[in-house]
Amino acid sequence: MIQEFSDKITHKMLYSKHSYVKDFHLHNFYELFLLLEGEMNFYIHQSCYHIKTGALLVINDLEIHKIINVGSMDYKRIYIHIPPNFFTKYPSSELDLTSCFKNRNVGENNLMMLDSAQIRYFIRQYNHICESEDYSSAGKELLLETYLLQLLVIINNLYKKHTSTLPNEYSTEINNIVNYLELHLLEKITLESLSKQLSLNKYYLCHIFKKETGTTIFNYLHLRRIATAKALLSEGKNVTEACYQSGFSDYSNFITSFKKTTGYTPKNYQKQQSIL
Repeated sequence: MIQEFSDKITHKMLYSKHSYVKDFHLHNFYELFLLLEGEMNFYIHQSCYHIKTGALLVINDLEIHKIINVGSMDYKRIYIHIPPNFFTKYPSSELDLTSCFKNRNVGENNLMMLDSAQIRYFIRQYNHICESEDYSSAGKELLLETYLLQLLVIINNLYKKHTSTLPNEYSTEINNIVNYLELHLLEKITLESLSKQLSLNKYYLCHIFKKETGTTIFNYLHLRRIATAKALLSEGKNVTEACYQSGFSDYSNFITSFKKTTGYTPKNYQKQQSIL
């Protein structure tokens, strides 16, 4: 299981052939991901996008996703990870800086394309963020956050005007599997029951799902349930309600799985959310 949690702004420009995270995963922070070179498939919830140079992805803390290089060449990208508490420091009645991350349905409308001038601006701001890390006088953190704030203002204003990009379709069989999992998230699902409901051989089910998505059916299902539990806890549900209303049938297993995936116990996660 991949753990993805941080309470600090982190960033990096990477150039490599393979993704550093090969399976679906879930953050406790918001992510900006800009593809500078290459071609990739971006998988998120029930969608898959084929992305090229200039693709900017906005990903929130409830979206399970992964990015896979589909070409033979290295790809170059920038990522910036932003903890939710960053936004509480800079509230604005004029522009909600979380809008591009939160004011949409989970797993939808994550992609916008930047033109060459917008890409240059993003890189320039990113370089300023990197330079601020080396600033030796007082105000280092403020300097970094100022450049990030400028970038977020531009991105959110662009996001309000951009045209949604439709995802590539999964195959009919994979769509049927994923849709069934989404509709029956709270029920007990076994390979046998899934096979019966979809009228497909269980071994074939596992094979085609792994081949097309790169993960297993039950890893996908587990992460969707964790994401649902996070949303319920953020809405004020207690830990027991979050457990059973997200599809977990065993309370102890829920506590263990939630902490392993998010880095927090459900109760501590909820406390963190309550101060945001």
